[in-house]
Amino acid sequence: MAVRRRYAPRELNAADIAGGRTDPHYKRVLVRLLAAHALAEKLTAAGYQRALDNIADPALRPTIEKNLVEERKHARLVYRVLGELGISDEAADRMMIPVIKLPSFAAPRHFAAHTADEIDLLMGSLALDMTGLLMIGINYRDSSYAPHSRAAEIIVEEEADHEVFASELLSRTIEKYGAARIERALGEWLPRAVNFFGPPGSGFTYDCLQFGLKARDNQDLAELYLSMLQRRAEQLGINLPRLTSEYPHALA
Repeated sequence: MAVRRRYAPRELNAADIAGGRTDPHYKRVLVRLLAAHALAEKLTAAGYQRALDNIADPALRPTIEKNLVEERKHARLVYRVLGELGISDEAADRMMIPVIKLPSFAAPRHFAAHTADEIDLLMGSLALDMTGLLMIGINYRDSSYAPHSRAAEIIVEEEADHEVFASELLSRTIEKYGAARIERALGEWLPRAVNFFGPPGSGFTYDCLQFGLKARDNQDLAELYLSMLQRRAEQLGINLPRLTSEYPHALA
């Protein structure tokens, strides 16, 4: 979706919004985007907490603990950006009550509620850490809203090794459990992961692109994610499930 952006990267701050120097709808779109980002970080942290509670493997626990600390910190970072706009944590979460039930939140919702073993940890990492780094690194780091851009830079820098962990864990679990079991788990999780990017060509995404709050459409990022995961799967000798072409994606 080619949309000409109205605001340059890091052009705006809270004072610009308060002073009426932005489009009247800018704050509404920004707050919704920030609330979704904050909740995704919060739910991912909850999933890592469940992993810490349920996985005793001493080889995995240090990384789980590290990722948990980082996800909690990053949720606080985004909630703090919302707070500077006069939106409390509670208000932001209430705003997301209808959204959390949508397919785009199925992955963080499931990870937060059901992580019980090493395979759950792997799938959550593939579905949230890899997708999250694409969203944050490509879409949010060059946001027109400077506080979100700065938060995104911190998150990308501190979570860069989460993708490495996901890749190494994928190799480890294939060796431990066999390719067939991992392929079955991918059949459950891959639709959730791809849906996490959200619907393509939506009015909300158009507003984000126009206001410079995102750089790429959801479909572009979903395709990039699938191509990255496909290359890794081929290297490891496993097959990714086929998905339907339309959002919300399901097994074909």
